[in-house]
Amino acid sequence: MIASGRVVAGRYEILDRISEGGMATVYRARRLTDGAVVALKVLREQFSGDAEFVERFQREARAVSQLRHPCMVEIYDSGADGPVHYIAMEYVEGSNLKEYLRREGRLSPERALQIAAQVADALAHAHAHGIVHRDVKPQNILLTADGRVKVTDFGIARALSAATITHTGTVLGSVQYLSPEQARGAAVGEAADLYALGVVLYEMVTGRLPFEDDAPIALALAHIHRDPPPPRMLVPDLPERVEGIILRALRKAPAERYRSAGEMRSDLLGQSDLWRLPPPQPAAGPAPAPPRRMPASVIVGASAVVLAVGLWLGWRALAGYLTVPEVTVPDFVGQPLEVAEQMAQQAGLRLLVAEQVHSATAPPHTVVSQDQPPGKVVKRGRVVRVTTSLGAEVVVVPDVEGRSLQEARLLIDQARLRIGELREAFDEQVAGGFVLAQDPQPGARVERGRAINLVVSKGPQRLTMPALIGRPLPEARRLLQEMGITLAEVRTATRADVDPGTVVEQSPAAGTRMRAQDPVAVTVAVRPGQEDVPPTTPVVTAQAQPGAADEKVTLVQVVVPAGDPAQEVRIVVVDETGVRELLRQPFAPGDRVAETVRSRGYTIIQVYLQGRLVQEIRP
Repeated sequence: MIASGRVVAGRYEILDRISEGGMATVYRARRLTDGAVVALKVLREQFSGDAEFVERFQREARAVSQLRHPCMVEIYDSGADGPVHYIAMEYVEGSNLKEYLRREGRLSPERALQIAAQVADALAHAHAHGIVHRDVKPQNILLTADGRVKVTDFGIARALSAATITHTGTVLGSVQYLSPEQARGAAVGEAADLYALGVVLYEMVTGRLPFEDDAPIALALAHIHRDPPPPRMLVPDLPERVEGIILRALRKAPAERYRSAGEMRSDLLGQSDLWRLPPPQPAAGPAPAPPRRMPASVIVGASAVVLAVGLWLGWRALAGYLTVPEVTVPDFVGQPLEVAEQMAQQAGLRLLVAEQVHSATAPPHTVVSQDQPPGKVVKRGRVVRVTTSLGAEVVVVPDVEGRSLQEARLLIDQARLRIGELREAFDEQVAGGFVLAQDPQPGARVERGRAINLVVSKGPQRLTMPALIGRPLPEARRLLQEMGITLAEVRTATRADVDPGTVVEQSPAAGTRMRAQDPVAVTVAVRPGQEDVPPTTPVVTAQAQPGAADEKVTLVQVVVPAGDPAQEVRIVVVDETGVRELLRQPFAPGDRVAETVRSRGYTIIQVYLQGRLVQEIRP
């Protein structure tokens, strides 16, 4: 894990982490040369230690960086900073399609076709430059805030395919979208991307995958042998055209799918009806000529010759075996498989990988055992069976956020992981003893035995009410604001013994233990006969109001102070929906402005007077 503030390769300052997957961790970073925000993908340790994989990965990144398309995430740079191997790419504000589907459920056919057409457009551009994606899935399809598509991770699956089986944990994470030819281990072309896009379109319009199983092997076999349930069986009102496009893309034989991503895009946009056409049939060749009969005498003579030759060759083979020279078996254990194969070849032996096992100590591709002990004398050409390492076992991180610490411990232990750093933090919504956050994130694929760091809630924070009596109102308000407390009500009382604007009463009393959102009221002094005179400074108060479960309702009141005859009051709201201006209007001194603010999630309400910020409220 890379800490915020670290500078990678002298060019990228890490701001915060965006996500973590089985292959890499993605950070939001600032490019120091121009201040632009980028997404920095950093390879996980088990990948960065594989020189062959890193070299291929960087080669693929350089190839993809030549592509420029509005529906593709642009790659700016790639390289290494010591053991840290990274790719700098375009930072996309928004979420990926998988997250979008989890929120929205199945999409309307129109929206699904719109998204799929943009993906097909990006694939067509990549295919035209000789690059096949190989891992099209919703997690690699990003949606910008305005709904546009950005496809990412081109070339990563190609790099993975050259890595050892240690990395199949990552590849199998996409097995739901795997084409039949990929599942069989055959050569992969452009048609594999179209099959995967067909699976994505199926998921978008039905809300489920065509094949579902907990076992990756069973899923791979389903892609090879089974037909998916027709989409209209799940969604009866689905247009026939949408089903036809999906079923053509999901045909088992690559030649029976669309001939190109451009063809599929044309159907998706309704510009053609290729989905109606039957699958192309292989061309018929000339009929074979009928076999000619041989005379019986020729058959008998030929058989005798074959038998004689066979007996002679058998005798030669037996005699040869009895005279084969003997060699000594080398010690292959601890050697990389490539080196062990060279040793076997030099010794006149043949090496066969009979088994692969996980190992926390042996690097991937390393021999961990052999069936013929070192030093044994065997016949030259003998097959020696070896077991190689898959590297550390990879497991999936469970989701423990919102669970009690005791339950989290149990789930982490069952996942063959362990508890790492435990930190505590106050939280107004989560009760004490329950998990607020975890690192790595749920669903990440990590080495068995990895430490999972947790942040555990201490419950709501309790503050001590400060002494406000005797303070001028602006000073009292500033003191409360520094503690995160919002002033809810300001009353006035006629007092001749203290300066006007001085706090003479407060509620709650000084020393009271309270929450930050508890209402606070003060009473300030005014001179007799000046009860209606505008205050010398603006008075801003905020009161929580009842609202829906997922929204905050705050009544904000402003008393305009003495001064110019027309003073502009501006109220700005910042919440999870964005930034919006609620009010911008001139008012006369003494006017009382009241606005009801509805917001969602973490909220900041800013009150400006004559362009100057006078109060920030955090309900």
